[in-house]
Amino acid sequence: MRHFHQLPLPIRHLTRCFLLSTLLQFLCFVELAAGADGTYTVQALAIPAKAFSGQASAINDAGVSAGWYQTNNGSSAVSWSADNQLTPLGTLPGLPSALANDINQAGTIVGFAFGGDFLLSQAFIWRPDTGMQPLTGLGGNASLAQAINTDGTAVGWAYDPAGILHAVRWSASGSLTDLNPPGGISEALDINDAGDVVGWVFPDGGSASHAYLWRHDGVEIDLQTLGGPGSQAFGVNNALAIVGVSDQASPRPPVAFIWKPTTGMRSLRMGGNSQAFAINDLGRSVGLRVIDAGVVGLTRVNGSPEVLPDLAPDKGPFSGPTEINRCGTIVGSSSSPIPTNGNPVPAIWTKAACD
Repeated sequence: MRHFHQLPLPIRHLTRCFLLSTLLQFLCFVELAAGADGTYTVQALAIPAKAFSGQASAINDAGVSAGWYQTNNGSSAVSWSADNQLTPLGTLPGLPSALANDINQAGTIVGFAFGGDFLLSQAFIWRPDTGMQPLTGLGGNASLAQAINTDGTAVGWAYDPAGILHAVRWSASGSLTDLNPPGGISEALDINDAGDVVGWVFPDGGSASHAYLWRHDGVEIDLQTLGGPGSQAFGVNNALAIVGVSDQASPRPPVAFIWKPTTGMRSLRMGGNSQAFAINDLGRSVGLRVIDAGVVGLTRVNGSPEVLPDLAPDKGPFSGPTEINRCGTIVGSSSSPIPTNGNPVPAIWTKAACD
């Protein structure tokens, strides 16, 4: 997980055990329209010279980012200040590697530490005053924290002793709540400041995962699909706008979606083979689209999606934005500008002025 496989999704969203089946079966041979007005510039985030890949997974409104880099010795969870200063976050005892997945406004970071593979992992929470601490699991061999909101409530997933994957929520004090519907398999992938949680559920007896909403008032909602078998929700903002990816009726490819309480699920109009991973409170979303030439990073607020610039455009399009803050600053990864390095590295996209 969190490595780029056939479809180079942002690493934050490669923890799923049930990717949409059609997602890897299509390539789009339609030329992507030019973006809106080229308002973004891209910059590589600092990593050590020995690092050969990495990703910025999240960014808060102060411009502090969290993510990871990889060397031959493993992966290191890190944060970056607004002026691109790198801070290592450490790891948990007995687990040599760690990845950071999200950061809230207070600078609290969540993610997971792991051993030689991802079959043994431990969710963590990192605070500036306490460092990295483990989060309670469900008794299985793996857990992972995906997101954290302003009050310190975190969500993610954990395996139970039988090896079943459960969406879970941790309170700010660390107490664990199992969100998994009876008989199902699930992951929680994002949470807003009201406590609304989104992710996916593979129901008992079902044939595909469905995007899912656990509302803060206890109501659970299957967000359905855009006509195909499966969907997954990746991001939610404080207005309860949800983004993700959904299959369409065959033979049409999967597309990024937006779901709102008043409209239900609709295409986000990012094109075929697209996915949306995050949406800020002003309604600007970020995602990517697979085309015949590579992978295009996209952002959209109104009108046509804007194509995000690559760190190494001569290598062909390859950018994977993962998160966006209120100002519209975006983080993720893009092809390394070093000619001998063919891997993605942490990147940040900024504009001259906030939205």
